[in-house]
Amino acid sequence: MRIVLVVRNQALRIASAVVRALDFAERVTILNLEEDEETSVLAESAGAEVILHDGQTDAPTIAKALVSSTEEEERTVIISLDDDWKLSDIARTIGLSRQGHDVFIAFKHRTMNRRVTDNRPDAPVDSDTYTYADADIQFAYCSFSGLQAVANQSPDSVPAELDGEIDARVVELDLPSGPPRRESLASASRFAQFFYWMLESKHPLILFGVPGIVFFWVGFEMANELINFQGPHDSVSLGVALAAFAATLVGVFSLTTSLILYVLGKQVNRMPNRTPFK
Repeated sequence: MRIVLVVRNQALRIASAVVRALDFAERVTILNLEEDEETSVLAESAGAEVILHDGQTDAPTIAKALVSSTEEEERTVIISLDDDWKLSDIARTIGLSRQGHDVFIAFKHRTMNRRVTDNRPDAPVDSDTYTYADADIQFAYCSFSGLQAVANQSPDSVPAELDGEIDARVVELDLPSGPPRRESLASASRFAQFFYWMLESKHPLILFGVPGIVFFWVGFEMANELINFQGPHDSVSLGVALAAFAATLVGVFSLTTSLILYVLGKQVNRMPNRTPFK
């Protein structure tokens, strides 16, 4: 299997995405849509190969960019690494790629497609004329023959025009649940983006580890001040001692929990990779 990540301005999470993808595939390729040297360096250091791509991002154009570097026995999974796709979705994406189709394409919902949204936001889209150029790919899977078939089409073609011998399935994803996303202040700086990613990823080392360190440090400082206190010890001192003990205990418990969840998460995330291909 070969996983291709189509990226634009994703330097903050490209390394973790490559490492995660290598749990499932022998090869990971970055299709870099911009001449972002930082993204390329980080991706290569994490073990991926990088292809600079300055063309369109429709399915036939991407297939043309990949077909020459794809081996005949390889299965190619293409993922648009953007704000609508998270690393936690990779196991489900890989699972869909094992259904045996020559071509499986999951388009974004038509209201989220750039060309449709920009040019005619309220106009309905006729499925018979809904071309590749109108559709933004969220993820796709192709066998080698399927990749060649898509590459032979033009951006103005429709998926229904694929060769009848190609087992193809094309789906349109639903809109994400909840209110529409708004521009976040996390885009103000790279540090803010990194901090936003830590919170969004719900990583156990962040959710439990950081509070654990804070509680442990507070409890240690309270106990240290109480020991150095020279005056008489009364009920207030006893309360401070109990608070210091409780804060230290909560800190140790939180740190232990974060480590346990982190190890269990690593083991669980590797389980889908052992599922045999059907």
